[in-house]
Amino acid sequence: METFQSAPRAVRHDSRIVWMLAAAIALVVFLIDALTPLDIAIAVLYVVVVLLVASTGNRTATVTTAWGCVILTLVGFVLSHDENVSGGALARCAVSLLAIGTTAILSLRNQATTTKMQEQLELLNLAHDAIVAHDMNDRITFWNRGAEALYGYSAREAIGQPIDRMTQSNSPVPHAQIRAELLRSGRWDGEITRVRHDGGEIVIASRAALLRDAKGMPRAVLATSNDITQRKRMEAELQRQRDALKRSEAFLLDAQQLSRTGSIATRLPAGTMWWSDEAYRIFDYPRDVEPSIDAILTRAHPDDIGIVRGAHEAALNGAVEIDVEHRLLLPDGSIKHVHFVAHRASTEADGDEYVGALMDVTETKLAQEALARSTAELAHVTRVTMLGELAASIAHEVTQPMAAIVTSGDAGLRWLNRAQPEIAEAQQSIAQMIRDARRASEVIARIRAMARKRDSQPATLDVNEIVGETIELVRRELGRHRVDVRSELATPSPTVRCDRVQLQQVLINLMMNAAQAMSNVNGPRVLRIATGESDSDQGYAQITVQDSGTGISEDNARRLFDAFFTTKAEGMGMGLSICRSIIEAHGGRIWAESPDEGGARLRFVLPENEGGDDEH
Repeated sequence: METFQSAPRAVRHDSRIVWMLAAAIALVVFLIDALTPLDIAIAVLYVVVVLLVASTGNRTATVTTAWGCVILTLVGFVLSHDENVSGGALARCAVSLLAIGTTAILSLRNQATTTKMQEQLELLNLAHDAIVAHDMNDRITFWNRGAEALYGYSAREAIGQPIDRMTQSNSPVPHAQIRAELLRSGRWDGEITRVRHDGGEIVIASRAALLRDAKGMPRAVLATSNDITQRKRMEAELQRQRDALKRSEAFLLDAQQLSRTGSIATRLPAGTMWWSDEAYRIFDYPRDVEPSIDAILTRAHPDDIGIVRGAHEAALNGAVEIDVEHRLLLPDGSIKHVHFVAHRASTEADGDEYVGALMDVTETKLAQEALARSTAELAHVTRVTMLGELAASIAHEVTQPMAAIVTSGDAGLRWLNRAQPEIAEAQQSIAQMIRDARRASEVIARIRAMARKRDSQPATLDVNEIVGETIELVRRELGRHRVDVRSELATPSPTVRCDRVQLQQVLINLMMNAAQAMSNVNGPRVLRIATGESDSDQGYAQITVQDSGTGISEDNARRLFDAFFTTKAEGMGMGLSICRSIIEAHGGRIWAESPDEGGARLRFVLPENEGGDDEH
């Protein structure tokens, strides 16, 4: 700031000196020209006065001085000559005037050129780019304000210095290579890393041009540069983000292929849709197929088209979440099971955008079906094994009505063999035989049902009725373990939709486990069975089986329903695991508790059936 402020004062001071010197020279020349008899063109020396004034750059002063010198020349000529003027004197005067005029014209032209150059230099200084000129010896001849700001050196420090000292380069492009290109083509452009005055590195985009003189010889190099350090950093960061995005896309593609999960996005109601590569693979479409709801419906299984349409209509109506499972029927006749979940990602004036995932769950479905078959087979084996354990009770349940049939038959014969047959009494005996036969038939039917290998057959069941039948089936076995059965059945009886045989299997397993858990108890052995509605699960029926045994340890409680876990010396550890599978397959849950009064309490809940259809 001080440099720019002191410059005008210095210029004014120099101008005063020039004016004083010019005036003194003009006075001396006038006196010599006017008062001495010298026969030489003394007035030509007025040229020095014009040149001195012209050096100030003041155009008006230059013109005024030139006219003043002309006047002084004429006045001096008149004063130094009489009426008889020789031709030589006139020639000398004319030469002086011509010299003054020529000098004035050339000075004015030089001033105009200088002013134009100064204006151009000022424009260069106003440019934000760094503009540097150097001669062919690499000495700096021009250094604008942009260069000062970029490199940290002032023009006074830079001008006259070697270009490499002021702009140290870490560029991989050698200076000799740049110079050779300038000499060959007259221009060069590229990116260079420079070192600032403070030691910081900057990246610049530089453009250089070779200037030649009138003879075509290289005279100087003019270079413009701008700082692109921040841009290069942004480009590097952008490239890093692009690379990261490519990696993420590659990882996502691999993850989708491994998990068999495709992505689907759609904008409704316009219907525009986007599928990922994995979604195309799941639908078994080539990439040139336009994603649309019609394309999805074409692949949907005929029996599941209603499910797909319903999900689409729900989205059209603005549903926040979409979650459906359906099947696809592919051109080769194969069937895929898919699970589609989506959520409304944005809501705008032109509609809603949904983003979702399409999962190929075919293998999962097949595995679930295989697991269900294995579970059913294992449950069947367990039932058969359990029936073997209940052989004594089963035999009693069958032989008791058979013995009653024999007794009633004998009584009927006696009534008929009397001298006067008692027909009415004989009829009662026969009716009793029929009832006992039906009872035996029902017992055998239940045993056969439990022993038969078959698929699950859900039906609406009366819970109290099933509990009662099961108690009767195991009553003898419970009696053998000296167990007192106490039932607390709810009124009215809850109903559930469940497979009758499987529900009986769960109850038998829980009752037998309870009886065995009380085998070492010296005190009362009480088995409590209760039915009712669940307090914690609304709309669920609850069945409780509680014993008065030794209870369940905390460690055992965590593993109680694990496969192959057992506390019995000869147990397989599959009973409770199968019970859990059966209950969960029917939409319920089972758990164990340790009541304060001791023993163990096992509870399970099943969804209540309020329809009351096909009750068995």
